Amino acid sequence: MSQVVSAHNPNPHDGPGGSNQAGHARVDDQASRLRELVSSLGQPSAEEFAQDTSKLTPPVRRIPIVAIASGKGGVGKTNTSVNLSIALAKHNRRAMLLDADIGLANADVLCGLMPKARLESAVGDAAAFSLEDLAIDAPGGFRLIPGSVGIGRVGELDDAERGVLLNRLNDLQAHNDVIMIDTSAGLGPSVTAFIDAADACLMVVTPEPTSIADAYALIKVLVAQSSDQPGHKLPTLALIVNQAVNEKEAQAVHTRISGVCDRFLGYQLPMIGYIRRDKKVIKAIKARTPYMIDSPKCSASRDMAELAASLIDWLGIEGRASAAPRRRFFGRG
Repeated sequence: MSQVVSAHNPNPHDGPGGSNQAGHARVDDQASRLRELVSSLGQPSAEEFAQDTSKLTPPVRRIPIVAIASGKGGVGKTNTSVNLSIALAKHNRRAMLLDADIGLANADVLCGLMPKARLESAVGDAAAFSLEDLAIDAPGGFRLIPGSVGIGRVGELDDAERGVLLNRLNDLQAHNDVIMIDTSAGLGPSVTAFIDAADACLMVVTPEPTSIADAYALIKVLVAQSSDQPGHKLPTLALIVNQAVNEKEAQAVHTRISGVCDRFLGYQLPMIGYIRRDKKVIKAIKARTPYMIDSPKCSASRDMAELAASLIDWLGIEGRASAAPRRRFFGRG
């Protein structure tokens, strides 16, 4: 099987501290390397195509749904979701963020908002609102569907009720270019259900060993489900390394987790981007303002802007400024 190329390690044979150190100057900027990832993902080899053509079938949907997960809490998943939504808006893409962090939703807190209605108002027999009704304008140009806080109702949905909620995601297609889902931490059914409803899942991980282990555990569950359930399609997974000291550390994290996934799960996990550790992120959290707004020129904001550009290219996310018909994202072949 051909090597999947990391966004920040375009040569698949050069791991962290590999031959790149010997006389190979890094003259390409991060955006160029991200574009190489887009190229590698968008053009499967003949061998890959022959092995599993089911992965190349585009979903029947007009806009992509992207889940953001982590396995472990406290790795910056929600902060990543909020600031990625803002970065997409800065690229003139209409992003809708659904805060599905059941019972502990706090995307509105990071944005300094006080919503009057939350996700529980759109589920169950007594649902009074549609998801579009619940959406509020958030700073930075995206829209937010606030999640439930301090109650277990949404987390206790049965399969039928959860299915109704997931189907309602399709109602958001008309006025948006991409739907983002901030999932809960952990491996529960609500997490895997939202990931299953997505076309792509961005796995947020930090260099901490516990974060790497928990992210791998979630990936293992997702891969096992796709193997055990006939007709079950695994969303395309990609890694975001958060709070990395530098590119070398991000590459090391990716090499470690992708190597385990390849060896034990037979799944090649690309890294779509990384976010450097930045004191301005903590400052923004304390100010209840996304760092893309509070410190738009800091290193974390620059990394996030490049990550958004890569995601747009990868999924073919068309913006409101585009007059061309919508493409089939993931349209390979």
